Amino acid sequence: MRCRVQRTLSFIAAMAGLGMGAVGRAEETSPPNGFRAVFNGKDLSGWHGLNPHLGAKLTGEKKAANLAEQRAEFPKNWTVENGELVNDGKGPYATTDEEFGDIELLVEYKTVPKADSGIYLRGAPQVQIWDVNQVFNPKAPTRKPHLGSGGLFNNTPGTTGRHPLVLADRPFGDWNQFRIRQVSDRTWVWLNDKLVVDGAVMENYDDRNRPLPAKGPILLQTHGGEIRWRNIFVREIGIPEAKQILSAAEAETKAKLTRALTLHASFDKGLEADFARGDKTCYVVQGKGLETATPPDEVRLVPDAGRFGGALHFTKKTNFRPAFKDAGAIGYNDKNWNASVSVWLRLNPDEDLEPGYCDPVQIVGDDSKKGFIFLEWSKDETPRFFRYAIRPLFHIWNPDNVQWADIPVAKRPMVQVARAPFSRETWTHVVFSLENVNDKSKPQVGRLHLNGKLQGTIENWDLKFDWDPARVLLVLGAAYVGQMDDLAVFNAALTDDEVKHVYELKQGVRELR
Repeated sequence: MRCRVQRTLSFIAAMAGLGMGAVGRAEETSPPNGFRAVFNGKDLSGWHGLNPHLGAKLTGEKKAANLAEQRAEFPKNWTVENGELVNDGKGPYATTDEEFGDIELLVEYKTVPKADSGIYLRGAPQVQIWDVNQVFNPKAPTRKPHLGSGGLFNNTPGTTGRHPLVLADRPFGDWNQFRIRQVSDRTWVWLNDKLVVDGAVMENYDDRNRPLPAKGPILLQTHGGEIRWRNIFVREIGIPEAKQILSAAEAETKAKLTRALTLHASFDKGLEADFARGDKTCYVVQGKGLETATPPDEVRLVPDAGRFGGALHFTKKTNFRPAFKDAGAIGYNDKNWNASVSVWLRLNPDEDLEPGYCDPVQIVGDDSKKGFIFLEWSKDETPRFFRYAIRPLFHIWNPDNVQWADIPVAKRPMVQVARAPFSRETWTHVVFSLENVNDKSKPQVGRLHLNGKLQGTIENWDLKFDWDPARVLLVLGAAYVGQMDDLAVFNAALTDDEVKHVYELKQGVRELR
């Protein structure tokens, strides 16, 4: 929290230096200390026209001709009026002649209804600008202008940072103010004094397997409607400051994870949790009650066999299903429920699992028709599919009352992964998360990560549950055959960066306690 407060105060100070609240001409405003203007408020000096997508597939003379044509077209669609850089909604993007690496960018913009724009960093798209009055279209499920501007829209759908944390846009006719910090591939965005992207990785749009280029131009996108820009100021961030920023971000990520951790079971010495905000005891369901879990011969605690220390090994399919009470660990509530579960698994699903569904982890309540959350391997396919499912109230996900297997995959509230990276030789890290469950006023999302990488999301569902909070359990090992280690629960929907941090912990979750 302290780092976030410091960033906010820094932003307010920068805005005060800019005189952002004033209504005077933009050219009368001087850059704040440490910043310099990249638009002089008088003409198009230092800028040229480029839509990188138009010539992306061209080569040689055809590419050179296309670039020359865009440069010639640039002043036809871009003009300077009253110290403002104005575009008519057409033509190539305004592109700086200069290239930038790690920077802090201050810029104001004003646009019109139905326009669509954005800011490219290092030549890569983009910090998005929307008309937020657009209504969500279910036929374009990854396009969500109603959530607001400032997100990294060209990132992979479902990644944290693609959509803004809060809606911060001002009404049409008012100027909006961005502060954008780009360090390495990490991006922070403040819109109108509000943090909307918090250190998310900006993906390389041209090749998502590679990081952003070290340097590149700033592009101001034009797309369908007039947009005006002013007070465009840049501050280069040197290597020492960049290292400090990234180090502070890493420390803050670890601190947030520590605060969010609610349960950790290492399986080093037993089934009981090593850490829990509530009940550490591991139980099994007996009739209508719970008893302390004692593993049968088929389920073993194996010292030094885990990803970190000991492991829990289900040697064959049994009815033994160890469970942890919610009791503050899972945090289920009927208002707004956020949680993540992290676990390491080792098995060959196609050789080790017996016929039928297998759920290595479940979250259950008093009635499966009131909600049911699970990881599963599919029943009959070879190779088996790995899945994460959030089934809310029965009538929502299954209005026709048919079998789970008879519902088309695309119409199930789940993420399905073909050929997931599980094996006997290596451990696989699995994280599934829940965001804003039981709260229709906010985006409700489930995410599945494997080995630190997002596999897919569950979105655009009404994730409404109706459990008795006193009956909620985290259940392990339903028909599972394989090893399990380092189970952890967090009371937050972990971001992509936080999941990656957990995945890369050298000693496992014990480092967060």
